[in-house]
Amino acid sequence: MPFRLRDHFLAFSALLTLVTLILVMNTSGILQLAALVLCGIILSPMVSILTLILMDTPEVGSAYMGAAGGLFFCVSEIGGFAGPLVMGAVVDMTGGFWAGTLFFAVLCLTFFVLTFFLKTE
Repeated sequence: MPFRLRDHFLAFSALLTLVTLILVMNTSGILQLAALVLCGIILSPMVSILTLILMDTPEVGSAYMGAAGGLFFCVSEIGGFAGPLVMGAVVDMTGGFWAGTLFFAVLCLTFFVLTFFLKTE
């Protein structure tokens, strides 16, 4: 199946998020601020793109989009809670932010690889 623009956006944004994570941890001053702004710009449209991909899934269709969207947002809110919780727990265990940042960088890399397995029409 073809690899569409939405899929390219997901892959590209996962890589850019990985880069901004590394920049935030390794820089300071204006470059660090620019990395934070870039990260916000990259992550803002992610939920919208993922919702569009969900709507395009043939199994969901318009009849089940309300339920599927509700489940999607329920799961994504769990991630919105678990992300800071995991980072805080890792910081408490290690005494620094490097291990937590590495964990989220590996998640970004995993997300990048998984985008190539998306089957969209």
